[in-house]
Formats: sequence, structure tokens, C-alpha cells
Amino acid sequence: MNIMSHGTGISQKCCLEAFKRIFFDFEWTPSLLGAQPATLPWQWRRGARGVGSGALSVSACSSDLPKDPPEKQDPLVTEEHAGLVRLRRDGPGAPLGPVAPSKHPRFAGIATFARLPQLHELRSFGSAAAATLEVRQSEPGAPSSAVSLGGPWHDLGTSALSLPVSSEDGSVSIRLAGGQKTLGLWTLPQDRWHRAGGVDLRLTRAPGEVDIAFLGVPFDSGCSFRPGARFGPEAIRSNSRLIRPYMITQQQRPLLDRQVVDTGDASPTPFNIQQAVEEIHAACKQRLQIARRLVVVGGDHTLSYPVIKAVAEKFGPVVLVHFDSHLDTFPPMYGQQVWHGAPFRNCWEEGLLAKDGSTHVGIRATTYSAEDFHDSEAMGIATLTAEDVHERGVPACVEAVWRRWRRSGNAPVYLSIDIDVLDPSVAPGTGTPEFGGLLAHQLLQFIRGLKGLPIVGADVVEVAPAYDHAGITAMAAANLLLEEIALISSCMDSDGMETPRAPI
Repeated sequence: MNIMSHGTGISQKCCLEAFKRIFFDFEWTPSLLGAQPATLPWQWRRGARGVGSGALSVSACSSDLPKDPPEKQDPLVTEEHAGLVRLRRDGPGAPLGPVAPSKHPRFAGIATFARLPQLHELRSFGSAAAATLEVRQSEPGAPSSAVSLGGPWHDLGTSALSLPVSSEDGSVSIRLAGGQKTLGLWTLPQDRWHRAGGVDLRLTRAPGEVDIAFLGVPFDSGCSFRPGARFGPEAIRSNSRLIRPYMITQQQRPLLDRQVVDTGDASPTPFNIQQAVEEIHAACKQRLQIARRLVVVGGDHTLSYPVIKAVAEKFGPVVLVHFDSHLDTFPPMYGQQVWHGAPFRNCWEEGLLAKDGSTHVGIRATTYSAEDFHDSEAMGIATLTAEDVHERGVPACVEAVWRRWRRSGNAPVYLSIDIDVLDPSVAPGTGTPEFGGLLAHQLLQFIRGLKGLPIVGADVVEVAPAYDHAGITAMAAANLLLEEIALISSCMDSDGMETPRAPI
């Protein structure tokens, strides 16, 4: 026993001495670390940020740390509308922001996206000059009639009349075969038909300018594995409660710098995919009539097809920047042409994508065949795998996306983020998780590198709360939505996309 203990002590002493020789005598220089430069963090590589080859770049990278505080911004004020106190920037024409929870304790536990202004609020404070009165005969072949807004009379024919309404107009007069009646103009229900005698009337009061419309699409009938993404919009709104007005890295306040409006949810049927696609398309088209840009939260990835269709009908064919673990350009499955594995094949078949310039990012794990990549390439969509991001680094991959976009002739961009692009350790709550995905900091760095692209529409999809843990996937999606809104907000005045491109 004593001999063994004595021997053990000698062995430990020898090991310690050997370790000290190795540790203190080893020359820790970049030339010795440069055998695998791609595996090292960029801060530690030789020449990073102009650092010379004789020393590691840590000291140079940290010489500007800590950074100076960001510039001060315009103060926020509160303003009451219809009994709710909302945040807004101080100054004329500032957009309505979220409800101020400090003024309304009942809102303190309600998520940020759920506190956004609603369409009906903007309508109630919009200019009366933005209203339109539509009038039509109730029954075909009915006796002729006429309407007036206090000025000349307008005879009704077989088609509906559309009359602009000014702020001075207070009533509408209707001349029928049996006499004349007058109705209070602003007592008419908005956005739906109202029958008065033999005439139908519909008052449409447009909201004030909406910069970005936020739309939920609770649909998951196109999924092929684990369902549940139809509950994504609700979970994402709920888990946005920690989103505050100021984004530190971007130095932006996108929910206050732009008029962002939660336009509610579309109502697609869960029983018929083709009908649901038509309903989603109609909902998006309606939002794009009143908003400059559209951001959608799903829902499974099937919805990207009708959303892109509505966006392309306004702006022209788009370049797709697609974050996902799957290509989603697959052929029909079980005879079903439209499903969550084929939205971009559907878009390509209908000519909704620019001929070249689109990119998949984060593809990994397994697929059905090598032909899947050839099919996608034939559609003008190149692929950056998750391994490309891990091994080549985010900056190199961001530059590849920009190069691809320039090949399109500066076409408008649609940004689609499937939450399963993230590794399941970061985002477990999704229907088709794949091992080896991007980490949170990689995806954030990548998205922020896209600032300046003319993004006209975006989505975040495939959040399935039933498989989530402590809401971390929904929270990630909420933050990604804010990143998308910030990207769109930063370039929408200068991207040249206000004038619609050639129609589809």
C-alpha cells in the first residue's frame, strides 16, 4: 500500500513537471494556430481587422471596448386614443406605437405584438377624405335610383358606383321610385354592405398610412410530420412580452419609427389546402392594399406560396432568401402538389420568383436524393448548407447572398425564416427538427448582414408550441419577427420599391 502510494506520488509529480514544461515553453503564436484557420473564431485569426501577423488580434479587437453609448433619440410620449394610452415618438406625424403598459396595468402581461395598434383604431383616427362610398342596386332590374352626397345626383346603373367622401360630407341622400330618404353617412357600418330600400351601400374608411402590416396565419394542414404550427401566431404574440422599444445592436425603434399594425389573423380552412391557399392569398392581398410592406407569422411553410404570390402581384417577381433546414422545393407528396415541402416549387412554377439570385441558407442533415439540389438549382435557387455557415463563417455566407441578389438585377426580396433553421437545442418547438443547425448568434448575425436588401415581404413559420420548452422557440420567433421589421424599416424609403414592378 505504501509502495503504491509512493509510486503514485512520483507519477503525479512527473506529470505536473511535464505539464509545466509544455505549458510555459510552448510558443502561443498565430503561426502555430494557423493550421486550421477556418475553425478559429475570426477575432483570433491573423490579420483580423488589419492586425499584423506578429500577434493575436485579441488586444486590437478589444482596444475599442467598451463602446461609447449610442446617440440619444427623440423622447417618447404617451397619447390617449379611444381610452388607451399609446407610446409614440415626440413630434408631428409620429406613428402610433404599442399600448403603454405602465398606464394600463391590465396590459402589463400582454405581449408587445398584441399591444400594437389595430386597423380599426387607425380607421377611427384616419382622415375622412380617405373614405369611399360604394352604392349598387339591391336587385337586378330594379327601378332606377340615384344617390347624392349633398351635391349632384348620380344615377345607378347595372354596376356599382364608387364615390369619394370628403370631411364635409355628413349624409347621403337616396332617390328611389317611392320617394327620397337620407341617411347619416358616418352611422353606416364600415366595410360591409348595408341595405336601404332598393339600394345597397358600403362605406370603406381607409386607415392612415400603414407602413408594415403584421398578419397571423394559423394554418398547418400542409405539414408532413408533427402538426401544431397553427397555434404558432398565438404563441409568438404571447412570447413577445419581453420585446422593448429599443433594439441595442441596430439602434432602432422599429415599432415606433414606422406605423406597424397588427391586422389580426387570416381564417384559412383546415379541411381543404387549395381553398386555404386562396383564402391566405386574399387576406395578404387585402393587407397589401393598405400597407407598404407585409410581415407574416405562421403557420406551416405552405403559407409562403400564397403570401409570395400576393407580394409578387404588387412588386413583381422576387428574390427569395430562405432560412431552413429543408429545401422546400420538393415534388408532390402523396399526390399533393401544395404542401409545406413545396412552397417554392409552387412559386417557381407560377413565375413568382426572379430567374436567378435566390438562396437557401442552413440546409442540412438528410434529404430524399441528390437530385433535390439539382431541382432547386434549376429553379434559380442556390444552397448554403449549415456546414457552410459553421465552417466558412457568417460573413462569407452573407456576402454570397448579396452576390446572388445582385445577379437578379436588384429585384425585390422576400425573406422567409423556417424556425427549424435553428438547431433543436435552440428551437425545439417545431414540426420537423433537424440536428446540427444554426445557433442563435449565427442567425442573428446573418439576418443583420442583410440590411440594405430591398425586402418587401417576410415571414417566420413552423413554430409548433406543443413541442416547445418554456416558450423558447416562440420567443426566438418573436425576436426574429422584430429583426425582419427592423430590416424592412431601415430601407423601405430608399429601396426604390414604392413603384410596383412589372406585373406577374
